[in-house]
Amino acid sequence: MRLEVTIPDPIFDQAQRAATASGVSIDRFLSEAVRFWFDDEPRGPIATPELIAALRKAEADIDAGKGLTMAQLDESLAAKRAAWLKANPC
Repeated sequence: MRLEVTIPDPIFDQAQRAATASGVSIDRFLSEAVRFWFDDEPRGPIATPELIAALRKAEADIDAGKGLTMAQLDESLAAKRAAWLKANPC
């Protein structure tokens, strides 16, 4: 199935850079990005071994009763975003 969507230019530009860095077309990259969020098993250029390992560890921690507060999660995501933006300037 083909679907056309409108993506804001800054987001498209980031996706284009990430696709180029991953060595795949923008179509494949965006398709994999959507699939990543809805598939049971992450795969493709977005699902790096490091990301999958982090997801598995988080899943195990949650199963073991460990968790994060929303403030801890926000802090962690902000740090990861800042690091990514530094490595991938707009």
